[in-house]
Amino acid sequence: MCPGLEEKMKALQGMSLALALLAILEASAQVLVAGKCPRPAVVQFFDASRYLGKWYEIQKLPVLFQQGECVTATYSRQGTGGDMEVLIKELLADGSTYAYVGSAMVTNSSEPAKMEVYYSPTSLPSPYWVLATDYNGHALAFGCIDYGLFHAQFAWVLSRQPTLVRKTLKDLQDLLASGGVNVDKMTPTNQNKAFCRAMV
Repeated sequence: MCPGLEEKMKALQGMSLALALLAILEASAQVLVAGKCPRPAVVQFFDASRYLGKWYEIQKLPVLFQQGECVTATYSRQGTGGDMEVLIKELLADGSTYAYVGSAMVTNSSEPAKMEVYYSPTSLPSPYWVLATDYNGHALAFGCIDYGLFHAQFAWVLSRQPTLVRKTLKDLQDLLASGGVNVDKMTPTNQNKAFCRAMV
């Protein structure tokens, strides 16, 4: 074999794998951006105990694993530290409801607003960073996964109520954008009371 050919073949294989993954993620409407993940600032002195309870999803960046409307996330304490259990519920297009449970685990006690969410013992973790919250009204969460030449972005605007004041929503979008997050692809989540009645 020619010198260096094996390395070139491995590089081509890696690039082919990356392109295949890119095609799959793009088909799922996942938000992909060239380069490394941005690292926006998170909430300082994050208090997980005040974050507990029910949140309504107001907007999000599209994600492969979440396709429904009327999405809620209910957090409860898990263990004695800052870890939390999260129950996600959504209304699917066929009218059925779907629910799944994850564990949000703090990765560094000095930065409790940075968590990783596991949806099963064997699943890969999904980063979940709380960028802003007043605990009683709104929250802004962000996640990102690097895939070498590009990265996938995740973002959720949450509210304690099914609606959120427009100015607050704009402020949270501006905060995301200032952190290098693509807000142009944020999509609203239907939280209309009549539409979501099956979620009660």
